[in-house]
Amino acid sequence: PLAGATRLAPPSPRERRAARRAARSPGRRRLVRAATGLVVLVGVVLAYHLGLYFYVDHSIQRVDALTPDGPEVLAPALQEGAATYLVVGTGLPGEEGPGSVATLLAHVSPDEQRAVLVSIPPTALVDTPSCIRPDGEVREAVTESFAASLLEGGPACTVRAVQQLSGLRVDHYLGVDLARLPGMVDALGGVSVCLPAPSPAVAASADPLPAGASRLSGERTTSYLTPGDAGADVTGEAVAERAQLVLTSTLRTAMSAGTLGNPVTLTRFLTRASDALTVDEEATLGDLRTFAGTLGDLSGNAVQRIGLPVAQVGYVPAGSEQAHVLLDAAATRSLFDEVIERGRLPEELTAPEAADPAVAAAPAPAAAEQPVTPPAPQPLTAAPADITVEVLNGTATNGLAATVADLLRAQGFGVSQVGNELGVVSGTLVRYGAGAEEQARTVAAAIPGAVLQPSDATGGAVQLVLGPGYSSVVPVVVGPPPAAETPAPEAPSAPSAVSAPEPIAC
Repeated sequence: PLAGATRLAPPSPRERRAARRAARSPGRRRLVRAATGLVVLVGVVLAYHLGLYFYVDHSIQRVDALTPDGPEVLAPALQEGAATYLVVGTGLPGEEGPGSVATLLAHVSPDEQRAVLVSIPPTALVDTPSCIRPDGEVREAVTESFAASLLEGGPACTVRAVQQLSGLRVDHYLGVDLARLPGMVDALGGVSVCLPAPSPAVAASADPLPAGASRLSGERTTSYLTPGDAGADVTGEAVAERAQLVLTSTLRTAMSAGTLGNPVTLTRFLTRASDALTVDEEATLGDLRTFAGTLGDLSGNAVQRIGLPVAQVGYVPAGSEQAHVLLDAAATRSLFDEVIERGRLPEELTAPEAADPAVAAAPAPAAAEQPVTPPAPQPLTAAPADITVEVLNGTATNGLAATVADLLRAQGFGVSQVGNELGVVSGTLVRYGAGAEEQARTVAAAIPGAVLQPSDATGGAVQLVLGPGYSSVVPVVVGPPPAAETPAPEAPSAPSAVSAPEPIAC
């Protein structure tokens, strides 16, 4: 170093950090601040969603409903890995008492690739084992209508009744206040549902939906869930199917990315859900999401749906005034044994012949035969205005006879009596005495599926007995039907199979 030169001390660590900060560009400093703010914002949003999730998860009403080790559970080892959900809807619009209950039992295979959905009639006669009421009191075993196990016993008794009936272990209980379900739909701004093909369950609604995709509002949900013509759904199977469609679509929409990313919509929905849902003590919102997602993702043959086999509708046990649905015990046991062992329905219940026995009975057409024109129906000769009929209710649907009587009066029939059938009938009958056959034919023409039955007990009166399978009252035409144009003859061709309508993709 030069003589007399002053030696400078090296900068301290603090001075070096200050120099580096000063050297940073203003743009880089803004980027750092933006990134920091974004991290804080994401943290706040995540904390909000987690807090809301746990708040609602704990706000949903819970009940001690499950008895997984009950003695009525059959072959528990075969049920390991599978999941069985009991979905019970109450407060059905337009119904009271047992008719307000709609129940669906959903069994999902261990790989979540197959599901069996079974509806249980609310008035089905079942054996409910001893169970615990919500107030903690022990309820003795009793034979009762299925709906009574819930309305008089509570969720725990309903679970025991289902396990006794099916042998399935109920893993989760989901109670839905159907009167509040439209509010859940409105909270989401509506939900989309898909009906790949027309179904009897949809036709039994007061507001049927067309096949394909539809958008439901809360108001449309109420009308869709409301039963239509009285007597069209005497077992409750149709309303259970409609409720399941709306519920799973609602839960899927609620758990979608669009809803989860919208704090306002999510908060509104979860608040409504906490008032409308009741679950077992083990269930979480994640379980509900799994349930809805699984059923929503499965389609076609992966989902099998059926109502319980019924032996008789309108069965009145000795000492009771309540009409019940009497289940076919052997067929019901066979059904659930197949579900437990193989996770599917018995083949005899899913074959085309099971849906329409006439398919099996009809002989195959001969290729060389010419088509045969069926004989024209014999014209009706007795006008409704000249007929007086007694209307008796042989079903479990309260008030059905009065409803049908009003429909007949609207067509001009006279109604002399409305009451209940004392005996048991397997279908709708039109009884008539000597000299009243023509009047009986007109009455039968107004009730699709009605069977004529001569009877000396009716005197000269005509008696309509409403039984299982009653659907509606239709207009009648008296006199010869209008002549139809005769089509030009066509060259014979090989017969082709009549196929069902192709499902509509949504």
